[in-house]
Amino acid sequence: MLRTFWVISVALAVSLFYGFAVMVVATFSSTTDLIDRLIRQWARIMVRAAGIELGGDGIERIDPERRYILIANHYSYLDIPCILAAIPQPIRFMAKISLFKIPIFGWALGKAGFIPIDRKNRRTAVKSFDLAAERIRRGNTIVIFPEEGRTRTREMRPFQRGAFLLAIKSQLPILPLAIDGTYNVLRVGATRITPGPVTIRVGTEIPTADASVRDKERLAEAARGQINAMLGISADADAAP
Repeated sequence: MLRTFWVISVALAVSLFYGFAVMVVATFSSTTDLIDRLIRQWARIMVRAAGIELGGDGIERIDPERRYILIANHYSYLDIPCILAAIPQPIRFMAKISLFKIPIFGWALGKAGFIPIDRKNRRTAVKSFDLAAERIRRGNTIVIFPEEGRTRTREMRPFQRGAFLLAIKSQLPILPLAIDGTYNVLRVGATRITPGPVTIRVGTEIPTADASVRDKERLAEAARGQINAMLGISADADAAP
């Protein structure tokens, strides 16, 4: 339990510090690279505090000059800092709207350009995807967890299609990510953090340049298939319908 209390203490301290720093910097410029450096520093501190040995597989395939729709599985609260620490891109997430109400930390999320989403309200959810498109136009890579929540097993929950419609609309390539290891470190329902290795595996780019709305199912299946393969989950074991 000492590790868990340590991580909670570190999370509170660094979230306040970096949250305040992001708010100050964003007051003068909301597009400066300094915001991305601050976000990455926060993430790396969180990863170290949790005792995670973070590795990457295929990171070199990510072109630093291009932008993507990153599609990832979702095991843990630690998935986000692991991605931010590992992927060398100006990344923004779609995050549940309640996080944006947290003093300083939540305010910094908004200032930094992260995207609030209330999936219980379809009308506002559509606006969130419009906001994501705006972030893309400003030069950000967007990460989406299409399961729309953390899974309680190693198999992924069904994919929702909003992420793939966004990829089609933006004409950005989809890049599947497999987050392997956070299930063991802090799975849903766990009361303690168990330090260990986490690997971010990067799949093969899925182009969307000639895709239409009719292709959303094909794109979802292609991304899901790659993530399952990188996680070592067979098609028979996959929980998708």
